[in-house]
Formats: sequence, structure tokens, C-alpha cells
Amino acid sequence: MTHTGQRRITIDQVPRRVWRAEGLPFGLLTRHINEDPETGAQTLIVDVPPGWRMPEHWNSADLELLVRDGDLAIAGRQCGRGHYLFLPSGTELGPVSSEQGASLIFWTDSPFEVRQDERPAPSKPLGETVDIFDTTNWVPVREAFAGVTDTSSHGDLEVPTQCIRLRKVEETGKDTILFVMPRGFSKKALEFHHSTEEIFFLGGWCATDPEHVYQAGEYLCWEPGVIHGVVSGWEAICLSKHHGPLTSPQIPVGASGIDAER
Repeated sequence: MTHTGQRRITIDQVPRRVWRAEGLPFGLLTRHINEDPETGAQTLIVDVPPGWRMPEHWNSADLELLVRDGDLAIAGRQCGRGHYLFLPSGTELGPVSSEQGASLIFWTDSPFEVRQDERPAPSKPLGETVDIFDTTNWVPVREAFAGVTDTSSHGDLEVPTQCIRLRKVEETGKDTILFVMPRGFSKKALEFHHSTEEIFFLGGWCATDPEHVYQAGEYLCWEPGVIHGVVSGWEAICLSKHHGPLTSPQIPVGASGIDAER
């Protein structure tokens, strides 16, 4: 089982609902974007109201968040617009608060639960927040993907992309990556991925093929084996999450199908 393939979701058109969970203080609103029924993983937009507070707690799931707007204090880190943070299972999350309110892209790798019992040691070290809009954090894609088995579609690009590899999971190959496509970007190769990929579009525009153009505030999810290209963009900022090993092999122009299991 994997996240459900979605060709396009416009975030502002997704209805909000009250997030009710045992131990979770009232006030959060969520927009359901995607899920994996087998693992309980979810992709959400979470709206935090001004002045919201939550006491100390922990979660047994790995959590990821990106602040779309506003401010959020969590796990001893102060986050603002554009800040990304990975929260490994077992991390002391509270107290959590927002002074001005916040809108978050929120991923959980397994069912979300508020835990206040004895806490185990975190599964991984807690990193610092990363500002995705700080250009000093951007590196060339080929440098960030050094050692990745097959990324042949990212070969010799006339206008190279930059990225931040925000999360790299050695055991499973899962990755969370920010891609930045400058003006005039075009990758002439067709490609596909062996694992599910989710993309949030945060700025500029990006075309995944000549007929599908995405702008800030939109989302898509490809299941394994979906051929896409020619990919092009103009000042595009895309937040990408791969749910398995990161591969991006080049395939022949004109191909209509591919074996994603190979």
C-alpha cells in the first residue's frame, strides 16, 4: 500500500476540519491531503490559531513539518516561515506554542498520537531547523545526490537545479528534498521513480510535462512508475517527499510504460 496517487490538489480548496485526538488541545484545524491506510501515515495541512499552547508530550511517529506561514515553537526550536524540522519518534515535543498563528505542511510516518507516559530515547538525534528560503542552504543537485544509484535524468543540464536534502533515511531510502528551479529551467529527459513521490509547490511555476503546469499552493502525488517530463520551471520552489529509495532514471523519449519494480 502507498499514498494515493493525486494528479492535482489545490490546497485552498480542501475543506478544513477540527482536529480531535486524545490529549490534543482544542483549536487546531486540518486539511487532509493524503494518507497511507496500511501504515497510518498522513499528509496534512495544519492551521494553528494565534495564542495556541500545548504542554510537554511526545509521539511514537516520525514527524516532519514545514512552516508555510506564521510562527511555531516546538521541541525547543523556534520556527518561522520557511522553516523545516524533522522530529524523530520519542522526541520531547512540548511545550508547543504559536504567538501569531501558523500554517504547516505536516507529515507523520505512522498514526499520530499524543503521548505523556514514560518516554523512550529518541530514535534519531533532533536536528536544527532549516530555512528553505535561505539561498546559502541551496547546493547543486548533483552534489546533493552524490552516491545515489540512478539519477541519470539529472545529467548534463543547461540550467542546473539546486536543492536542500532535508531528510535522508539510510535504512529505507526515504528522502525529503527542496528543489529550486531557476529561470529557464528545462530537463529534456523523461523519467520515473521506483517509489511514491509527493510534491508541494511553494513558489514560481513548474511543468511536469507540457500539459500540466503547477503553481504555489498546489500538490501532486505520483505512484511508482509514472512517467513525467519534459520537466520545466521558472523560479520554481518544490518540496518533494520520496517514500522509498530515491531514483530518477532517464528513459527513452516516446516510452509509454515502465516496470517500476525492476
